[in-house]
Amino acid sequence: MHYLEFSETGSGVAVIPIRETEAWALVDGNALSNVLGSTLTDTALGLPPSASAVEAVSDPKDWLNHAFAATHPTGRPRKQGISPLLNALAEHVSLPLLRRLTAFAALEDELGEALRQLRILP
Repeated sequence: MHYLEFSETGSGVAVIPIRETEAWALVDGNALSNVLGSTLTDTALGLPPSASAVEAVSDPKDWLNHAFAATHPTGRPRKQGISPLLNALAEHVSLPLLRRLTAFAALEDELGEALRQLRILP
């Protein structure tokens, strides 16, 4: 991870996860069910059974779409798909579950290091 310094406006850290955000959404079936307004189990949603299985998914967006479809949405939600729900999901997903994912743990470590280099964290 690289950090950015802005001479007059302060400092910042650029974080650009591409495919990871969809994969991270798959790690917490309870949060996903809640956001989807469903009581389906992880198995019924078709979610990977473990953190390592989540990281092995080659197309996490496709898995999310299948989980969404398993809830049998109708009307406007069906037309909009899963994308509008990702922000709500990010607010509900369990950090301890996310930390089981190698990519998330690495992001958290690198972000902390960048913030220490910028002297934002001790």
